[in-house]
Amino acid sequence: MEKRSLFFLVLLGLIANTYGQNTQTFVEVKGQIVDAESGESVKANIFYESLPYGNKVGVFNDTVFSFKMEEGVSYSILVKADGYIAGKKTFSPDMVVDGFIYDTIYLSPTLSGKLIRLESLIFARGNDHIPASAHEELDQYVELMKENPNMLIKLEGHTDYRGDAKKNMELSESRVKVTKDYFVNKGIDKKRIETVAFGGTQPVKRSNDPESIKLNRRVELRILQY
Repeated sequence: MEKRSLFFLVLLGLIANTYGQNTQTFVEVKGQIVDAESGESVKANIFYESLPYGNKVGVFNDTVFSFKMEEGVSYSILVKADGYIAGKKTFSPDMVVDGFIYDTIYLSPTLSGKLIRLESLIFARGNDHIPASAHEELDQYVELMKENPNMLIKLEGHTDYRGDAKKNMELSESRVKVTKDYFVNKGIDKKRIETVAFGGTQPVKRSNDPESIKLNRRVELRILQY
């Protein structure tokens, strides 16, 4: 009799356990990935997992995300896309409204790889002197590098396309050198600054009017690491 009672107790426990699994409820999590600046959709690699141990995981690639979250359990989501700083967020039970969580994850574009035209850094013909009008703009990037000690840049020197190609190359080298010296004299470690010269091989404009030719006498700044 005792054995029979024990058997029924075990059987009832199994039934209760199975019933509990079958009646487990879930929360629907949905959202989209958006460029924080433009508001446009971004296709990204999306990874989610339950917390704290990652017993439930999922990976997909899209501009939107949708997955089921166990009720009462928090989940984290990690979003990565080329050209953007990775985004991470935690969805907790207190975010649930009527059985759903709707959210938007905004990704901020990274500055790494970005080429910046220094609008005020235009040199006189045949000259490598930095005009005083360019100091304010250059100082903005000096401060940015001081605020971000891991930031690395490359200065790219150019001339207009007229004249001797060899002399143009030497002049563009001189222009990036004096620009680098400006940063170094302001306290930036020279090891954080690369330089390259192109002479007159990469004009902004090929028109022969004075204004177009003037724009080609420049140094541009490329952010290698931010």
